Amino acid sequence: MNIKQIKKLHHGDEVFWNDPDNGECSRYYTIGTIVIDILDDQADAVVCITDKDGTYLECFPHELK
Repeated sequence: MNIKQIKKLHHGDEVFWNDPDNGECSRYYTIGTIVIDILDDQADAVVCITDKDGTYLECFPHELK
């Protein structure tokens, strides 16, 4: 996903995180909360998602589908 797509996500949406470590921990997340931390530019953004079950994820935008 890109930043524009991620900005449209909200509580209750489902996203798939593609774990860069050969998919060992890849899974679907149902968004409880989502925060986009844009550092210097959009290429340096980090997405912070808390699943509605309480699981927390920090990832890069390109890891989300």
